Amino acid sequence: METLNMINSRKAVREYSGQITDEQLNKILIAANAGPVGMGNYDDYRLTVIQNPNVLSKLNNIYDAPTVVVVSAKNPSRMEYISSGAIVHNMELAAEDLGIGANYNMACIASIPEGTVPEFFNPVFAITLGQTSEKFVDRKISLEKIKTNIVK
Repeated sequence: METLNMINSRKAVREYSGQITDEQLNKILIAANAGPVGMGNYDDYRLTVIQNPNVLSKLNNIYDAPTVVVVSAKNPSRMEYISSGAIVHNMELAAEDLGIGANYNMACIASIPEGTVPEFFNPVFAITLGQTSEKFVDRKISLEKIKTNIVK
């Protein structure tokens, strides 16, 4: 899928029909690792892949997703939140390029059980993933959706 078509086809998927494969997960994690982080401090971030049904059952608002990937950071400030968003966005675009359903998720962060993410890291952002029957169709996006000021 070409990049602009993929961006215009992006949608939040909240219905999943099955687990992703390890190969699909690895491609999505490679996309996460390609994400930009502030000052190149990659050691300040961790990815936690949750596929354990017991842990998933404790997470709020994940729409029965079979996989949740959590981005955590040490002492998160504005820069870590922005970088985590870029990491998750890369994963979301990679997932949809693979035909995988994905949805940005911050609603589950507060319900992540203690000890799930590495010590000294705080969950910042998450993404739900799973197989889907949803079709990703290029759509016309209006320039009026987000009001824009142009300064020349």
